[in-house]
Amino acid sequence: MAQRTFSVFGDSISTFEGVTNPANRIYYAGDLRQSTGVLEPEDTWWARVIAHFGGRLVSNAAFSGSMVDGAGFPAGHTPERIAEIAGPDGEEPDDVLVFIGINDYGWAGPWAQAAARSAAMPQCPEALAVPEGAPGPATDESLPSFARAYDAMLARMRKACPRARIWCLTLLPGREPGTGHAAFAYRLRGIDLDDYNEVIRTVAAANGCLVADVRAAGFDYEASDGTHPTERGMEQLAALVVAAMESGGTAAGQAVPSEVFAGLPADLFPDEMRSERRCERETCFGCEFARGTGAVWSCVCDLP
Repeated sequence: MAQRTFSVFGDSISTFEGVTNPANRIYYAGDLRQSTGVLEPEDTWWARVIAHFGGRLVSNAAFSGSMVDGAGFPAGHTPERIAEIAGPDGEEPDDVLVFIGINDYGWAGPWAQAAARSAAMPQCPEALAVPEGAPGPATDESLPSFARAYDAMLARMRKACPRARIWCLTLLPGREPGTGHAAFAYRLRGIDLDDYNEVIRTVAAANGCLVADVRAAGFDYEASDGTHPTERGMEQLAALVVAAMESGGTAAGQAVPSEVFAGLPADLFPDEMRSERRCERETCFGCEFARGTGAVWSCVCDLP
């Protein structure tokens, strides 16, 4: 029986020095490997998933800071990004693990990323024409634009890998270690995280893709800064993805059966790691407890 093959498509959470395409921006490199405890490729969420299924990596096409949306590379929907899914000799994977969208939630639109002159903003005339300045709250176009871009991304991915199983991971909250409670900003710029997840579920189904609905488990993962997983956070993410994939994935509008995540290890998912909405504000902008809602954004708040 042939060994199952995988490609990984995402943002900073899925990068790793020496494995990710070296032309791409990489987060897990140098000192950041030490500070997060993610020291080797085997420590990452995606390598753990691939190992669980006895698989082999074809390509890691992650790009730190990238969004799904945007006028040009490195936006996830662009042909250049999609081309990276294949191996060096054009090998197509059996499975594609797609974990991207948290930067779309964080910036609430490519125009905000461009205004902040993010290192991962598309280098194209449309982006460069955006006046430099501090990005603000989401607009009425933020979510529809994300939906169109996610649809274009999956359509191109499906065309490039017609026989592959494409697994779209939903987005979920991170939590800084040692806090003892949830502190995720669910409406950082004015659009709820789960509104993005509904787009992912719906668009994935429309493109014949599978949804690994890790958000449905109801747990946070440990992250060094509230976003980037620590070694423990990587292990937590991997356990959620494996459980979701072994269930066969879900379709649009389909509830995730309660038994899917019933077997999660208690040491990785104690009750204190359950997701909790501690704030119902419409946006973090103007909030006295918000942390980093200017050009540098964070998914963590300081509510008492």
